[in-house]
Amino acid sequence: MILIVIKAGVDMGRRPKIIASFEEEDRRESGYYATPKFVADFLARRMLDLCPEAKTVLDPCVGRGELIGTFGEAGLHVTGYDIIDRSPVGCAKFEVADFLEIVGASEGLSLFHDVKRPSFDLVVANPPYNCHETDYIRKNKVKLVERFGKATALNMYSLFVRAIIEYATDSAVIGLVTHDSFLTAVGHQELRRYILQNCVIHDLHLCPTSLFKDQNADVRTCLLVLEKKKDGQGVIRTSNRVATVSEFRNALFKKDFHDQFLDDVTLRHERDNAEFIVGVSDEIAKLFSGRRLSDIAPCITGISTGSDATYIRRKSEDGYRIPFYKNPASRRFFAQPDGFLCDNYEEVGRTVSNFMIRNKNLLTLGGLSCSSMGVKFGAAIRPPNTLCGVNPNVIINDDRMWSLLSYLNSKLCLYLVRGVLIRSNMITAGYAARIPVPVFSNQAENTLLCLGRRGFELAQAGADVSGIKAEIDQTIEHDLSLSYNVRELLTAFDQDPTRLS
Repeated sequence: MILIVIKAGVDMGRRPKIIASFEEEDRRESGYYATPKFVADFLARRMLDLCPEAKTVLDPCVGRGELIGTFGEAGLHVTGYDIIDRSPVGCAKFEVADFLEIVGASEGLSLFHDVKRPSFDLVVANPPYNCHETDYIRKNKVKLVERFGKATALNMYSLFVRAIIEYATDSAVIGLVTHDSFLTAVGHQELRRYILQNCVIHDLHLCPTSLFKDQNADVRTCLLVLEKKKDGQGVIRTSNRVATVSEFRNALFKKDFHDQFLDDVTLRHERDNAEFIVGVSDEIAKLFSGRRLSDIAPCITGISTGSDATYIRRKSEDGYRIPFYKNPASRRFFAQPDGFLCDNYEEVGRTVSNFMIRNKNLLTLGGLSCSSMGVKFGAAIRPPNTLCGVNPNVIINDDRMWSLLSYLNSKLCLYLVRGVLIRSNMITAGYAARIPVPVFSNQAENTLLCLGRRGFELAQAGADVSGIKAEIDQTIEHDLSLSYNVRELLTAFDQDPTRLS
């Protein structure tokens, strides 16, 4: 068995060079963040447990050597690569080299230099955390997509993850500290399926959002331990995101994990995109086998102006009279329009290329406008004869609108959206369309209908709606007979979705 460990990375858009003083390094440009020692020690111990016969280790983006210490102490021979010489500690051998060039050259891709591919027992990594706007991806997007797949063009870390798995030999164990947007973002479904098709998953642990706070980074990460082989999937050790670094350290030290099977940690329904889910109980997971929001009413996106300042005014005035809803965000039940769109928007849509009108026949029917940005998902009434932006909008105008309004503002719905479907990034109509909507009893449905109307009236009057929301949550939890543990989870998540999502 071979172990592969890959660590803190850099922006491969720049050619190999030596920074005179890495103390002055711009981390937003390089994407390099040092891995905390307790995380590095945990990964090394876990990987050596899985691969006790390992003899040599490669760290292809070694940084200062934070991830390799335990391997060196265990007597393994460690080779480090990086395009920046940060004087890594613990390497028996260090080379200024570009891992992506090495992997690319293995298939003769002309984009990369002709680099001889070395062989190692082990490799370890925390890939760089920078996005598709890096020069490297921007300049080489076509060839990168052709070589490594569409998801790799989204950012550097997904490019590294794909390259690492491809580089690994059969039975290699791969340990990653990496950004976690690949777990649920629709753009990464290709990468998720590549992982599932080529690897056995041993560990998946969500890190607290404050893990790199001492390095002035607010980045969502996870620990992922894989073994490169196509079958033999067994139990997966998982742990959900906790609020603090100290809680996370204790969980890793005490091995406070859940043992789950692959079907427990992935959404496999044909409507879904093989999302990885962590900490989701059977009670919640089974909701994804039932009806979705799009089964009740169309869930659509609207108008992208390309320049809001040009076509939208804050107040109604001559030529700008159409109420326009962009994103109710935390404004639940009732929201004033975000502005007023130009009256001749249809003409603009025909003549201006980046002014895009989608779902034209449904837009003015009104219904519910859902939040797209911000962690707190919710919905507000959007009256007929108004228009909407690219946030999710549910086109519905019968009495079901009121009960659905209640449900979309519930703790359960918030968790389903931000704790399962999409833990980061904006919520598009595609995500919203897949929100599970349980079938409630007639009594509960009528109660939710009344509460939705009452919540709208109170919010319209500027009154507090927290009492209504509590009644909605109580009605839903009672009707679905949710367990005490699930209710506690929903409450904790509702109180702090930013840190727990």
